Amino acid sequence: MTKSSPSPYHLDTAQLNWQQGNVPEAKDFGDIYFLLQQGLEESRYVFLQHNQLQQRWQQLKAFEHFSIGETGFGTGLNFLAAWQLWQQTAHQQAYLHFVSVEKHPLSYHDLERALSAWPELAKYAEQLLAHYPVLTAGYHLLKFDQGRISLHLLLGDGIEGFEQLRSNDHPQWMTHSHTTIDAWFLDGFAPAKNPDLWNDRLYALIADLSGPSTTLATFTAVSSVRRGLSLQGFEIQKDKGFRKREMLFGQFNPDSRVDNKTIADKSNNKQINVPWYLQKNSVNSGRRVAIIGGGLAGANCAYALARRGCKVTLVEREKQLALGASGNPQGMLYTKLSTEAGTLNQFTLSSYLYALRFYRLWQQEYDISAEHVDFCGVLQLATNAKEQRLVPLIQQAFANYPELVQCVDQYQASELAGIDIQLPGWFFPKAGWVSPVHLCQSLCSHPNIELINHQAVIKLEQQDQQWQLSGDDRPILQTDSVIIANSRDALQFEQSQSIPARAIRGQITLLESSTISSQLKTVICHEGYVTPAINNVHNLGATFDNGDTDTAIRSEDHQRNLDSLQKSVPSLLSNHKAIAANKLSGRAGLRTTSPDYLPIVGPLHHQQQFLQDYALLRKNAHSDIITPGSYYPNLYINIAHGSRGLTSTPLCSELIAAMICAEPLPLPRHLVRALNPARFVIRDLIRNKV
Repeated sequence: MTKSSPSPYHLDTAQLNWQQGNVPEAKDFGDIYFLLQQGLEESRYVFLQHNQLQQRWQQLKAFEHFSIGETGFGTGLNFLAAWQLWQQTAHQQAYLHFVSVEKHPLSYHDLERALSAWPELAKYAEQLLAHYPVLTAGYHLLKFDQGRISLHLLLGDGIEGFEQLRSNDHPQWMTHSHTTIDAWFLDGFAPAKNPDLWNDRLYALIADLSGPSTTLATFTAVSSVRRGLSLQGFEIQKDKGFRKREMLFGQFNPDSRVDNKTIADKSNNKQINVPWYLQKNSVNSGRRVAIIGGGLAGANCAYALARRGCKVTLVEREKQLALGASGNPQGMLYTKLSTEAGTLNQFTLSSYLYALRFYRLWQQEYDISAEHVDFCGVLQLATNAKEQRLVPLIQQAFANYPELVQCVDQYQASELAGIDIQLPGWFFPKAGWVSPVHLCQSLCSHPNIELINHQAVIKLEQQDQQWQLSGDDRPILQTDSVIIANSRDALQFEQSQSIPARAIRGQITLLESSTISSQLKTVICHEGYVTPAINNVHNLGATFDNGDTDTAIRSEDHQRNLDSLQKSVPSLLSNHKAIAANKLSGRAGLRTTSPDYLPIVGPLHHQQQFLQDYALLRKNAHSDIITPGSYYPNLYINIAHGSRGLTSTPLCSELIAAMICAEPLPLPRHLVRALNPARFVIRDLIRNKV
């Protein structure tokens, strides 16, 4: 990345003029966001009333969900008004998904000022502000009201954001199983001032994401808007406007769609356009889900589904949860930043930002004490020349995001850490550590989760559209859906034995604190890591031994951890040579990772059927194959989170839960595809390795 390269994550926030009464006006568009004193009533009249939301929501049953799509999040006024009405009218166990795009989001302080105009919505605005995301380009999932309300903020170009909601970009399957939006709020600035959100390409996307009962409403009555929506199948009507003479509303009728051209994704033209990621058969999941494995991946999946009303049975082979790789006393919540916009980097940033919000909500919901979680920040030291060259690049790329990361010299690092530091680096102010064991136990205390401990699952079999889980000598249970989340043990099942996951041994060291080390205020990452002391004990780690599956404690690995810490943070170990490594305690576990370092998350495919259906890829990577993928019905996997499971498992578990419950997905299509377990067989076919 050169010094003149823009950051791939950067967004320009809205530039505002403030009119009397805290009414914001967008400088770039010359248009106000709402009317003073009447903005809330306009939102209710145009969008809530003309989409018949009160009547429709009163008819929802338990566990049903409803999705709203909005063009232009702006101040969030429409979202807050919808949230208020939802609480007043919808079933207590129904779920709202509000999907909104925004190219120029308001800064936190501007949003706070704008929403102060609506005291009636104060309790909702406070929650939105408390979880308002770091404004980086991409998808941001915000959860409210114990998961009943999901706000999907798609920051960046609006059309690109909505396009990623479509399930695929293959010409043969353009209308196949997309996210279905139930009601549209078309609320960009006036068409003459903001043509990017009022054009035929957008109207086609809106139609692609609509179903027979989908409605829309908009404040404008411009003839080009009415004509464009009508061509895409919306039966448009006019009504008296709120501040304009007329407004438009209507309902989608796919049979009346004249212009049936869908919009292909222009950003991935170089990708192999074979629909392997589409499921050949429709999925009918049911609401009973079994999860194999009680570590971070399994516990997060169980919690995500239980909050959706699913009946979850979690089966763990050990006598209690999180005794495997998830069992360290303190797990780090942090991410590895990059100045490049690769797939791995996009996923790690998205999952980290979601995890920050998730753990704060978890701490509040379960009243978690400082013994089990501390958002004390994480200081990453630049321990070699390559990392030190990276410091100014990170500073440039993330200069506008001090709440995400701050580059520091050795003096600033020392002040943050509370001890003497001799290296520069970067600091994650909102990061910290979590007790994985306590996390898993608390998440699985949900009343919709049943635990079966000390029970190994040996076999998975399909029986009459159900899955049978069996142990050594007897059946364990039958269920609608199964999630395999037992790390490297996933490879023992016939259905998942082809997954190319590998084990990496890691050993941590428990070190008694000293007078100096007890002053440590933040987690420090170097070639290893060290945590602030809890109950007078630091966690040092961790070794990294690829392919080693021995979990016995080794004194030589304790010594490696001590040597690594001494090399990077010598001030912490003034008596380094006096410490007897053979007398230290610790624990060893096996992390599981994938060849491309992304987790392996999604529906499980039929390996042999893939080899047959996509055999032509061996000869020509651009073969014209239209066959969708063959997947086991209602069978999913969630493994290979490596050393950052605390960061990646919450969002990945939301992804699987959304798949099972047929909700809008919390990640863009290209990242969902990048996590799909079948990606490896497709790559190997193209490289002629299988």
